[in-house]
Amino acid sequence: MWEFNFKFKKQSPRLKSKCCKGLQPPIQYEEVHTNPDQDCCLLQITTFNFIFVPIVMGMTFTLFTINVSTDMRHHRVRLVFQDTPIRNGKKPRLEQGVQVVLDPVHSVRLLDWWHPQYPFSPKA
Repeated sequence: MWEFNFKFKKQSPRLKSKCCKGLQPPIQYEEVHTNPDQDCCLLQITTFNFIFVPIVMGMTFTLFTINVSTDMRHHRVRLVFQDTPIRNGKKPRLEQGVQVVLDPVHSVRLLDWWHPQYPFSPKA
């Protein structure tokens, strides 16, 4: 069995307020009580055999699909990564991204940063 781990940051809409516009936290308190893994997830995919995966580090994770495998007994996972972030509401252009297909897949798990089995960062 081979395990592929893809760590990514959850996208959340930023709250905008006119009353706090331009306010910054004091510089001396910026790094206090920070968790580098906060709001991150780990997509853990286990396959039956080795599958070559291109380097996608630093790219934006834009699409995840899971279907029935070609052998009809397992799963097939397709991931698409983009070089540039996707603008609000626009669909990703699949021809510009890097596509990763994992087939056959044994299991797929999505772990939040607070899950006991999430691998912690040594900087935390």
